[in-house]
Amino acid sequence: MNKGAAYWMDLKYFDDEDPIFLAQVQRGITNFVKILTGKDIPVEYATSGDSMTDGEIVYIASNLKEDTIDYTVGLALHEASHVLLTDFEYLNKEKGTVLKRVHNIPEEDHDNVFTLINFVEDKRIDNFVYSTAPGYQFYYEQLYRKSFYNEIVDENLQNDIFRTPSWDSYFFRIINIFNRNSNLDALPGLREVRDLLTFNRIRSMQSTRDAVEVAVKIYNIIKPHIQDEEEKEDGEDKPLNNQEYKTREQVERQKNFINSQYRKKRVHKKVKEQVNKLANSDTKINNYPLSKTTSIPTLITKNWEEYFTGPFGHNEESVNKGLFLGKQLLKKLKARNTVKKDIFENQKKGKLNSSKLYQAPFNENLFYRIEKEDYKNVFIHISLDLSGSMRGEKLAQTIQTAVAIAYAACNIKGFDVEISLRGTIDPNKSKSMHSSNQVPILAYAFSSKKDSTKKLEKFKKLTVCGMTPEGICLDQIRKDLPSPSYYQEVYLVNISDGLPNISSASYSFSTAINHTAKVVNEYKKDNIGLLSYFIHDTWDKTQKSESTFKKMYGKSAKYIDVNNVSLVANTINNLLLSNTIKSF
Repeated sequence: MNKGAAYWMDLKYFDDEDPIFLAQVQRGITNFVKILTGKDIPVEYATSGDSMTDGEIVYIASNLKEDTIDYTVGLALHEASHVLLTDFEYLNKEKGTVLKRVHNIPEEDHDNVFTLINFVEDKRIDNFVYSTAPGYQFYYEQLYRKSFYNEIVDENLQNDIFRTPSWDSYFFRIINIFNRNSNLDALPGLREVRDLLTFNRIRSMQSTRDAVEVAVKIYNIIKPHIQDEEEKEDGEDKPLNNQEYKTREQVERQKNFINSQYRKKRVHKKVKEQVNKLANSDTKINNYPLSKTTSIPTLITKNWEEYFTGPFGHNEESVNKGLFLGKQLLKKLKARNTVKKDIFENQKKGKLNSSKLYQAPFNENLFYRIEKEDYKNVFIHISLDLSGSMRGEKLAQTIQTAVAIAYAACNIKGFDVEISLRGTIDPNKSKSMHSSNQVPILAYAFSSKKDSTKKLEKFKKLTVCGMTPEGICLDQIRKDLPSPSYYQEVYLVNISDGLPNISSASYSFSTAINHTAKVVNEYKKDNIGLLSYFIHDTWDKTQKSESTFKKMYGKSAKYIDVNNVSLVANTINNLLLSNTIKSF
């Protein structure tokens, strides 16, 4: 059974330099932090300096490995619990004047006492989270295993190292006081310290102030025993053997952890910007399975302008023509806003006609029935291929057609249109379409259910983006479509100009063609109508492309010239006026 991160993401394709992978981890940890704290606390990759929570942001490292990702999640949850439970303002006061004024602690000991405070506070908040959020216990166990439980610590807790009563010795023994190898007789006062850190004592602490009180008590126990370490022999540094060196290094790591001074591998600011875009709430990252052993990362986003608009998008004329044609289409479809009603008198059953009661000899039929003929609700999803070959007149004509249909949908009852865009991006190189690291992207750009016709104006900046991940995107659309019923028909209108392909060995031409044909069959099984149009110009009309297109979409697929894309709107027109439903 998978545990930890292996449960919620695919670790088979682990790549800590891939922005998509980093974004998946960031989003997963962000969700955990939100669940834990009930707050929208940002989770970001470190870009500079020592990384710690500042009470507002949780920073994570980018050096993610398959055997450290659970530790990273645990560390992020630990930092988030500080945001939730630690009184940072009070701690800052304690580090300054209050330690000296209230507790009479000499200024030279403030840093050491603050380390004790952080240690006790860690125990308080970790106990709270561990006992109240059992779903996160595994991550905390991995965090503690890496930070506190290892062979170096286990071995040296049992030998003669760190037995001289110094600050380093006490920190080593106190930080690891919960280790099963801990020797409470190694230093004077350790048993009294352990009595202050029992499970019940830790559980009884309700605030950061309580943690400070306990830390000061620990200080008062050990301070009388502190001796200055003999660090020099004959005026020179006392040499350490290898075991002592490793142990001191480990103690320093543990102290840094307690003081939130652990270093984390940083990412470049540009990489972080890309990761944040991919991890935003309007973008979902899926690992689309092509087989039992192969999957392709896929982006599904509502943030379509980030990927499909740019300085090279000049489609003002196409949008304006589309709005004009939409008004024309609307006039033809006005009939859908009316309901045909027929009344059938003198029926044996139905509704009683009270106006005939006074004259009825009761040998006549006094009932009537009303039969209404209305149009079925129609939901149409228009999917636009925006691969690089769609540029120019093909893109202009396609935009014009999609805008016209969308405009009509916004003004006709029982008719809804959704528009999506599909292409590929290289997450490492933004919009480059020449890289071998292309990732499919499906962007939801318009919905007549919630968007007004004003949003169609944004299509003026529409531009092409990458290659043709046909079947992958169409399958995702299929999963998101509403279910057809007696009262509603559902259609996919696909407008494409090329054969499916990505610069990837796992989705080459033949694989992509067969996969798309398989997805189309799934549409048929789901009773979803599929209207597919291959738009071409004089440069790409070949017998091969036409036969391949029909192999994918069936004999009903239309192969149309770039100047006849308006035929799509005519098809929609006929479809909307032909689907009626009767009710009584």
